[in-house]
Amino acid sequence: MKASVEQLASRAASRAMAEAAKNITPPTTAYQFEVSWRGFSGDRALQACLLKAMSPHELPKIFKNALSSTLLIEIIKCVASFFTEDMDLVVSYLDNLTKVPRFDVIVMCLPSAAKE
Repeated sequence: MKASVEQLASRAASRAMAEAAKNITPPTTAYQFEVSWRGFSGDRALQACLLKAMSPHELPKIFKNALSSTLLIEIIKCVASFFTEDMDLVVSYLDNLTKVPRFDVIVMCLPSAAKE
């Protein structure tokens, strides 16, 4: 009985995640991005869907001065994990992250382990 309840819960969770992935709209502000990103915390696949819904060229406009070091690290980890099939897209995301104002300051303040 316990196994079937766990299976039902697992199926319900996967359906809910699939439905959430369908309803992802590209954010237009850093606040919208962060709310969505935090809402998907714990599920890197949905975070990757959020990134894929955005054009890499929009990153500097979206983040302006609102990119935090924690969010930067999480985005880089997500891109490194889920975008391996398209290296041009990876390079585009990373290149456009460097164009976010204050990127240099954010990187300078990162702990050495995060810089690696």
